[in-house]
Amino acid sequence: MGKEECIKQLKELTGKSGVLIVKRGNTAIRLALKLVKEIGYKEVLIQDQGGWLTYKQFCGKEKLSCIEIPTDYGLVEPKSLQAHPGSVLLINSLPGYAALQDMDSLVEVCRKNKIFIINDVSGSISSKQALVGDIIIGSFGNGKPVNLGGGGFIASNDVVFNEYFAKGTEAVDLDFKALEKALCDLDERVVFLATKRKKLIETIKATPGFSESIIHPDKEGFNVIVKFEDEKQRETLINIASDSKVEFTLCPRDIRIKDQAVCFEVKRLK
Repeated sequence: MGKEECIKQLKELTGKSGVLIVKRGNTAIRLALKLVKEIGYKEVLIQDQGGWLTYKQFCGKEKLSCIEIPTDYGLVEPKSLQAHPGSVLLINSLPGYAALQDMDSLVEVCRKNKIFIINDVSGSISSKQALVGDIIIGSFGNGKPVNLGGGGFIASNDVVFNEYFAKGTEAVDLDFKALEKALCDLDERVVFLATKRKKLIETIKATPGFSESIIHPDKEGFNVIVKFEDEKQRETLINIASDSKVEFTLCPRDIRIKDQAVCFEVKRLK
């Protein structure tokens, strides 16, 4: 079983007929960008925050024009894409691991404007948002829902695309038994993380001064991002993280949000 079972599960999780497991999530991002360049695209749209570090970096290496789209703390407004027909949208469908995108509305606008979608589902895998895109990519790195510590995948329904991906990669040495187990346990892990997020939000809302400071509290996600105004508020949030036994990172941080905030890294829990 092993690898074959992993591919079967990933096909179900992405809704794609072709899946290639690769060495890293970054490998999948680079392959997807190489492909869109090969088939004639020149402009790539990315989120101004909540995406991933190598989106812009790899666009530069492939000499693709990279345009940052203003967002609502990582959430893309579909109408903002209308000014870029014929481009590529490289999107994290769970920006900052904190709030799911409205992928249905985005797809509708992209189809009307002939925008090619590369959907990074490293965080959204197992949700309906992970079923959307011309190409779907993901990571199994540390702190991901599929928490293997390494590896990733790229998926498509296009036979030519899948042949291109296969030619552009080398053999992957992963623990496929461990990956199979992580995929089998995915639903349980998602429930665990979502439950922890909900309890954390309840705690923060009950703390004076923070009820209006939580980013997208009513969206589905894992991480909890909370803005602060001064050092005292920052320390209060850090203490909540410590009491809750949740790691945190400080913002501004492009891959979370660009405002002053504490990000409770719920996704890192095991």
